[in-house]
Amino acid sequence: SHTNLGSIKLGIVNYELIMANQAYVFTSSAKTNIMLQALYDFSANETSIGLIKDNQLIGSYYKINEKKGELLRENYELSIYPEEQYVSFNNEINWKANSNNIVDALSVYLHISKDIQKDPNKQVLSYQIVDKKGINNRDFFIEGFETIYIENNEIETIRINSPELRLIFNISKEHNFMPVNIEKSNGKSHYRLILKDFNQQF
Repeated sequence: SHTNLGSIKLGIVNYELIMANQAYVFTSSAKTNIMLQALYDFSANETSIGLIKDNQLIGSYYKINEKKGELLRENYELSIYPEEQYVSFNNEINWKANSNNIVDALSVYLHISKDIQKDPNKQVLSYQIVDKKGINNRDFFIEGFETIYIENNEIETIRINSPELRLIFNISKEHNFMPVNIEKSNGKSHYRLILKDFNQQF
């Protein structure tokens, strides 16, 4: 959050990726740094589930639960039907997609990790991302290498920017090209999440 003290490190995020039987379960758990909870109490849990077919990630389900203090800010689920090219929001509303390549707000990090390793020279990655607002095409610009410091550790990263999502993040080769630093603006607020742990199981 931006104050007259500058940018405060708001929280930490843990990722867990389980890949087995040609399927994946990717979870994210974010929360406010314990020292700052009196000022700003935030938590978010996301789950993304899908299949792995012909070395491609095919999403089928996404769920988010996000709280600010005791107030529930986000709580919805998405059922994704790539072959039929549509997404069901809370089993109530159906949205039609332009193609069968539909990515949710969490699995997009898996796709970026995979695609940047496949084509390191690519400067823009584009995805059909679904969230509570519907299905939209979003561009992610590869801005180059950046050295960042997390708890006095120097980490070489690649900086990625999605202006439409007001999202900037850094991915690290040491962490299988997953985000180690995420910064997002939302109106007047500025959030920053730093990776605490990434657990991957095959």
